[in-house]
Amino acid sequence: MSASAADVQRYFVATRQPAKAAIVSLAQRHATPFELFQGFAADLTASEAAALQGSSDVRWVEPVLPRHRADITPRPNEQVIPTGIAQVRAPEAWIAHQSAVINVAVIDTGVDYRHPEFKFSWAGGMNILDPAAPPLDDSGHGTHVAGTIAAGNNRFGVVGVARGVRLWGVKVLDAVGDGNTESVIKGLQWVVDKKREVGGRWVVNLSLTGTQQSWAEQEALQHAFDAGLLIVAAAGNHIGSTPDGVAYPAAVPGVLAVGAVDDANHVAYFSNEGPELDLVAPGVNVWSTALTGTNTIGWSRRTGGPLYEGRPLTGSKLGKVTAEYIYCGVGRPEEVGYDVKDKIVIMKRGVETFGAKTRRARDHGAAAVVIFNDRDDTNLNWTLNGPNEAAEEWPIAVALLQKDGEALIAQGGGALTIGAEPHDYILSNGTSMAAPHVAGAAAFLWSLAPNATPAAIITALTATATDLGSSGHDPVFGYGLLDVYAAAQMLMPGAFLEADPSRPQSPRRSTDRGKQ
Repeated sequence: MSASAADVQRYFVATRQPAKAAIVSLAQRHATPFELFQGFAADLTASEAAALQGSSDVRWVEPVLPRHRADITPRPNEQVIPTGIAQVRAPEAWIAHQSAVINVAVIDTGVDYRHPEFKFSWAGGMNILDPAAPPLDDSGHGTHVAGTIAAGNNRFGVVGVARGVRLWGVKVLDAVGDGNTESVIKGLQWVVDKKREVGGRWVVNLSLTGTQQSWAEQEALQHAFDAGLLIVAAAGNHIGSTPDGVAYPAAVPGVLAVGAVDDANHVAYFSNEGPELDLVAPGVNVWSTALTGTNTIGWSRRTGGPLYEGRPLTGSKLGKVTAEYIYCGVGRPEEVGYDVKDKIVIMKRGVETFGAKTRRARDHGAAAVVIFNDRDDTNLNWTLNGPNEAAEEWPIAVALLQKDGEALIAQGGGALTIGAEPHDYILSNGTSMAAPHVAGAAAFLWSLAPNATPAAIITALTATATDLGSSGHDPVFGYGLLDVYAAAQMLMPGAFLEADPSRPQSPRRSTDRGKQ
């Protein structure tokens, strides 16, 4: 069977019974049988696909479809409970007595299992794209998702919704977050097989989406449900001003479809809507784990004052410095004089490039630079070197939000400490970030009531959600905002009779902002 690579495409072929030899002979190129739906995947030409579709032994033929990660693009040495975790009332629920360890599989770009947050939860996984390689995240997306579910209570970084879970990573998306329905189905099959091998209760998080429906994926999901898996998926993100419908696989019946809200419980500007939506959870400015060694944090703190968190400008020197600070407007030549020597120069964004004003301050002997935004915008992904400029040695340079920069100016001066330091945590936005709040909640509930069915867990989550829209279920918020505490009380009120002494302290709300 010969055909050029340009002539073939990957297809699913669903058979009415185990495929007959005549059908298999039409699909010899890289054929992969599947247990989760009755059929196989193979490389076919359009005419071969049409011939198979015409066979009485074939139920349907469909192309393998794309799937993508569903996102839009803590302070050092300190543990915080992210605002989203507090928003869904997980900390109140942590006092409950857990009686089982639950497995959570993150089917995504992999997981950076080297991150210290996963030291005690990581159980293993599979790289579907390269079975000979470990399921190590090369994107950051799956690691961020995993942190919201399983980050440890360890006195540093962040804390996940589900305490004490067994975390598994299944890599089905590449470094830029792209994959397809075949890799997703293989990932689901791996989870089903692993469940058969080790037993236990299993929750699956699918923070990945596509616009087209796949019958193969739907059948595979149904078989996964039949195997006892509880599956949560991101509703998807729209770019335009009009919301799209709930994306796949979230739109498949039986999957818990999750949309996103901000910290004021307003629907996120990107969150898809539709009748398939079940719940909403925090998906805007979500703090969670990043790939180790790839992220930095910028911050400023006036002696005796609050800590203002931002980002180092790309190219900034890493380190920490304490000095008197001086405000120099927007950094024009007449505003940055020799009186800035050995001081931290604070400037407002505008008029010139970040590099031009930082260079001027550096050349006049400034110890470091802070540049704050001139608008109400949380995007601080700024750079010091222009696209056609040679790299040069920069001082420590930190970007701050408008309100934080103006607060420093209002204080009139004094000693300021700023830092640009490695940081294995990052903010991100998307329904990708909302879904793991629900997956973590499902795992936590199941740890309280290990004899509950997946349907009982789902009922507890949806019946206790905080109604945010029209009374009852609606296409914007589903049943409402996830409430872990209320769901736990409904499902297993007896679990709260015994207090857990290892419960973290009362949550402190983080003011971290940024964007991945």
